[in-house]
Amino acid sequence: MLSAPAKITNYLVALSEKASQNLPTDTDFNQALEIFYTIINGLYAENENFDLAGCKAVIDAEFAQIAELLAEIRAKGVLDDAVKATIDCRGEKLSIAMMKAWFEARGYQVTVINPVEKLLAQGGYLESSVDIEESTKRIDVASIPKNNVVLMAGFTAGNDKGELVLLGRNGSDYSAACLAACLNASVCEIWTDVDGVFTCDPRLVPDARLLPSLSYREAMELSYFGAKVIHPRTIGPLAQANIPCLIKNTGNPDAKGSIIDSNAQSEQLQVKGITNLDNLAMFNVSGPGMQGMVGMAARVFSTMSKAGVSVILITQSSSEYSISFCVPVKAAEVAKMH
Repeated sequence: MLSAPAKITNYLVALSEKASQNLPTDTDFNQALEIFYTIINGLYAENENFDLAGCKAVIDAEFAQIAELLAEIRAKGVLDDAVKATIDCRGEKLSIAMMKAWFEARGYQVTVINPVEKLLAQGGYLESSVDIEESTKRIDVASIPKNNVVLMAGFTAGNDKGELVLLGRNGSDYSAACLAACLNASVCEIWTDVDGVFTCDPRLVPDARLLPSLSYREAMELSYFGAKVIHPRTIGPLAQANIPCLIKNTGNPDAKGSIIDSNAQSEQLQVKGITNLDNLAMFNVSGPGMQGMVGMAARVFSTMSKAGVSVILITQSSSEYSISFCVPVKAAEVAKMH
């Protein structure tokens, strides 16, 4: 399971947004293309059996399609979610093409699973959730040769119409967890750029300590409230299938990492970690008429749900005089209107 190369998704997101505003896109386009050229040239330098020409042709074809889509967006002046999804996922798709060529250059047989065909997801074009039961039926494990390397692009799935949908930003970890559940894997390893899960963000707290083990429940809470090393939805499919999750560092493979499993012993430590959430907007609803009124929190949730806004957290004062709740900043204007 692969994600896009570093910075690529940001470039792709910027391309479609700038095109919808009729802004220049050449710089972002060329910089993204150059990242892929640099990668394949480096892989060829390591092994001359690497199919450099074939990979370059695939990359050029994908970017030609992106250019066509950008022209359509610019002409319409509107960025449809379906088109945005098609552009945003190109990094993962090309990662698979390059990795397939890398393995084949070393004599491995490779099976590529198409997530649009095999992972059934429900939701919008930009953030859907995988139906594990139906996806398991679609992924015929017995048909995959045992000695083959299996590759699948992260971040993407297909809806019941067969259309490409995304699993949310940084959704490749979630994709990996879903595939692990579908294959009934013995473990799901997530390789990232840090040694594991820390007591707090090591970029903000220099003496943060590595957590060698966490329970599924702890990992869910930490990820939901800002522990960026784990995608918030990654743990659910693994916990349901009781599949351990090992977090390791690609730059430091000898590090022990963090294991997430059903071992409740890890919960004996009363305070496991400290996290923070960025880019939130807080709303405060208050007034003397709220005292003793039943169902105020339910009314808040119902109103936000109808507006399509996710409530991150909610709290009510002891006096029942006010309710405060937080939503993502990008949804603040919509929440304010309701």
